[in-house]
Amino acid sequence: MAQTVTSTLTGSVADPSGAAVVNAEITVTQIATGAKRSVRSNEQGDFVVGSLQPGAYSLTVTAPGFKTLQRTGIVLSSAETLPAGRITLELGAVTDQVTVVAEGVAVQTSSSERAGVITEGQLENLLTKGRNAMSLLDLMPGVVNRSDPERIDRNFDVSVQGNRRNANTVTIDGMPTNPIGNNWNSSIVLGQDAIAEVKVLLTNYPAEYGRSSGATVNFITKSGTKQFHGLGSYFKRHEQFNANNFFNNQLGQPRPRYRYNTWNYNVGGPVPIPKINPNRDKLFFFWSQEFWPLRVPRPVAQLTVPSMLERRGDFTQSLDLNNRLIIVRDPTTGQPFPGNAVPRDRLNSSGLALLNVFPEPNFLDRNISAGRYNYVFQVENETPIRLENARIDYHIKPTHTLAFTVASYLDRQTGAVGILSAGATNWPQKEKTYRLHGQGYILRYTGVLTPTWINETSFGWTRRPEGNSATEESIRRNQRATVGFTAGQLNPAVNPLGLIPNATFGGVQNPANLFMEGRFPFYQMLHAFNLTNNVTKTMASHTFKFGVMIERNYQGAISDANYYGNFVFTPNVNNPADTNYAYSNAAMGVFSTYTEALQRVINSFRQNAVEWFAQDLWKVNRRLTLEYGMRFHYLRPIFMRSDRLTAFNPGLYNPQQGVQLIQPVRVNNQRVGRHPVTGQTFPAALIGAIAPGTGNPVNGMSIAGQNGIPRGFVDGYGVLLGPRAGFALDVFGNGRTALRGGFGFFYNRPNMSDNYLRFSAQPPLIDQPTIFFGNLSTLTSSAGFFFPQNVNGMDLSDRVPRVMNYSLSVQQNVGFSTVVDVGYVGSLGRNQMWLRNINPVPTGANFNPANADPSNPATPLPNSFLRPIIGYNDIF
Repeated sequence: MAQTVTSTLTGSVADPSGAAVVNAEITVTQIATGAKRSVRSNEQGDFVVGSLQPGAYSLTVTAPGFKTLQRTGIVLSSAETLPAGRITLELGAVTDQVTVVAEGVAVQTSSSERAGVITEGQLENLLTKGRNAMSLLDLMPGVVNRSDPERIDRNFDVSVQGNRRNANTVTIDGMPTNPIGNNWNSSIVLGQDAIAEVKVLLTNYPAEYGRSSGATVNFITKSGTKQFHGLGSYFKRHEQFNANNFFNNQLGQPRPRYRYNTWNYNVGGPVPIPKINPNRDKLFFFWSQEFWPLRVPRPVAQLTVPSMLERRGDFTQSLDLNNRLIIVRDPTTGQPFPGNAVPRDRLNSSGLALLNVFPEPNFLDRNISAGRYNYVFQVENETPIRLENARIDYHIKPTHTLAFTVASYLDRQTGAVGILSAGATNWPQKEKTYRLHGQGYILRYTGVLTPTWINETSFGWTRRPEGNSATEESIRRNQRATVGFTAGQLNPAVNPLGLIPNATFGGVQNPANLFMEGRFPFYQMLHAFNLTNNVTKTMASHTFKFGVMIERNYQGAISDANYYGNFVFTPNVNNPADTNYAYSNAAMGVFSTYTEALQRVINSFRQNAVEWFAQDLWKVNRRLTLEYGMRFHYLRPIFMRSDRLTAFNPGLYNPQQGVQLIQPVRVNNQRVGRHPVTGQTFPAALIGAIAPGTGNPVNGMSIAGQNGIPRGFVDGYGVLLGPRAGFALDVFGNGRTALRGGFGFFYNRPNMSDNYLRFSAQPPLIDQPTIFFGNLSTLTSSAGFFFPQNVNGMDLSDRVPRVMNYSLSVQQNVGFSTVVDVGYVGSLGRNQMWLRNINPVPTGANFNPANADPSNPATPLPNSFLRPIIGYNDIF
């Protein structure tokens, strides 16, 4: 939702006796561009100049029989109602002029919102480590910032007035840049030297604003002026200024690379087109670029990889932490293999292929490693960032202006460990390049139709293509055909590139793992469109404002899941084929568990909203101002275009169709599992699995858009009302003391990442069976079992998160260009989004004798037997 960024200047004109001066002409001139606006005072001597662009202004007042008064040094920040106070004219000729300089800080006697501004001077002179303008929000009262990144970053972790971090709205020239997703990052980011100011509406702002209940953080881009201006800067951080640490010295590692070089330049001024801009007062431009050519080191990593002997099935030199030989047992006899080596004819070629994917050991000094690692590495990731933005301002005439802003944020990360979308990779298995390119396009029009009618229209579009890729060689090195892995998988169609499976090796000290991100090659596209139109009408002592906003959000991406399969080679005493060591298990093709997602899901989320408002700023008298209005929200729940969302619905759960679980029993004094219907026995590891052929394993699960289920799981929220009210009282009528207060009702729409992604990878649309105690040679012919799993549901009521903000404060001008502001601010949240488990293990169930495990009465049954809804674990 595009937010208005223009400001308002108010005041009153009086003669030396204090009587109102009617029909005085007030002219406001923007210093940078020379743009002028004129209005006249009303019957009470009051005036309002609305829809002014942020910046420095001078004010001129003329009236017959009085000297001309000029006030300079007026600085308007974005979305501000600034009181000029009572302007007293002196008797005399109009040709005589009196010049005064406005005070640097004004007591806010004309509006009730709590807000702050980070000025251009603060942006230029206050240092932040990562040159993130969001870090400067620490200067604001009521702000808690939990993030201080090393580089410029689109993510932020800021809570304002007790609201959650995803309750803030971040805008650039009025265009929201966090439209969908998790709401705590931006599609585009500006460099500090490209920002004219940051206006932060903290709480209790008018109905015109309020996309969410937290702060509205508005970044105003710099614009060109009548003179040409430019800037160039360089910031450097380098390892040459650092000392090496003790452990690097011990391992013979050099000082880690630490290089943050930031280059920036910008230029702005009039566009020199003689016929269009002969006086350099109509068309202006501004251009800025910032470069971060980063190479960032990862910490030194110490892992264990299979030795060269172990990759051949020879474990004669495999030692534990006490330097004792790790005994590898023959599962057919239970005795150690002769010579602690697996016979060649017992080895599995696919298992050996996985062991040979790892790099060779490069650190063999056990006096230092104590057997905890044999492979040491440190990598550098290339993570360059480029930011750029351009702005064109066109003053068609003094009463009609256009502004067009283009902003771009390009984040490119190349590496194998520690980049976005690297996942659980803990060694340089496959180098990838992650790329995010956020772009924003904002067009704003301001038209002064008459001195009392103003129209403002804005259109914004943000897009954010995001994804990763790898070179053909990097992909080839991780393909099954290349490494010789021939064991296959349950559904090869979900792995079109033929990539190797994931694998873990528990029991090994600091083991390297095999991991392939399920989304690779990952791609995501976001589009957000916003159209806003606001109309302002000044009538006597009232300033009415009406507006409407239309918002459309589109986001599509491949869902992350275990598409390549995941093997666990960790030793398990319940596995009849276990060899007592993870690497020997792999060498023989023996695994404890194998899981695989059998279907791929492409997400295609949609979110639409229409909001409108009406408000009035009523100057009751020269001391009291009232603000009141109503914001109307029509929010459509998030949905997926393909309706591939599932959620647990307690109303659809039928106890008569409930599943049964494989039960624990003892047979020949061995603990095993037994099918509750057929009596078939299974290995003990399958105790608690869903017994095949019993009940409906997806009992209670609903599919969006089917059988009367709404596409977003709720029918809708209806039209939500957001009343706002506030007052500002000039206590003594001298503009030096203000009592202000207000109340507002705000709503937070559920977002995609925290709320709806949970529904995109659940049964029955995605099945993920588990195979226990198998062998690679028989993988594709093995029968998988389904265990109770965690699932997610949705509150089907029409309640939407809402917050009530309120404040009461006093501002006092104490002289020395200083204003002291003391206040009390509160926030009351209702219907906030949170996870509540509706299927927990009842309190005390583990201590109830009735729940004793019949195969081992000294212990309770597994948790899956104790939950109220059998067949599921936690249901959130």
